[in-house]
Amino acid sequence: MSRVLRAAVVIALASLVVVLVLAFRRAPTDIKTGTVGRPAAAFTLQQLDGAGTWSSSNAQGKVVVVNFFASWCLPCKEENPALVRVYERYRASDVVFVGVLYQDSRDSGLRYVRDNGVVWPTMSDDDGRVAFSYGVFGIPETFFVGSDGVIAGRHIGPIDEATLIRGIECLRRSPTGGDCLRASAR
Repeated sequence: MSRVLRAAVVIALASLVVVLVLAFRRAPTDIKTGTVGRPAAAFTLQQLDGAGTWSSSNAQGKVVVVNFFASWCLPCKEENPALVRVYERYRASDVVFVGVLYQDSRDSGLRYVRDNGVVWPTMSDDDGRVAFSYGVFGIPETFFVGSDGVIAGRHIGPIDEATLIRGIECLRRSPTGGDCLRASAR
């Protein structure tokens, strides 16, 4: 009986290895979402700082950068300085930055925002509905929404300053992002 059990365990482990190899052979950035090219979902969420609610309608007609993050997310901390620098560059323009706390407590999110110099509107997606409506796979994820309200592009993983600026400038030239965002749209 022990030989049969050992054989079953070996077969189960081999099957698990095959499944994992197949699952991880593609880069997460290759994961496609059906939301790119579609209108961004409207939402109203509670602000982390307790200043009431924030609605996506506040950014109507503007280029919007929506960043999904969490305090426990190391890649989120890695990308944060780039977000802060690019926000400072565009803060007085037609570009709106929005942070959405995902799968995290409000207290931890608020501490993260305060400790990392995040001054753009940040909200908590307590039930995950906004993340679901955007097609979030994992964090960090950054979405580029054109002034027409359509999601023109998405970046999975920590985003850098050059990618942020390229996405924003592309949308400032054309609300749909034209070819410059379409090539990286997932």
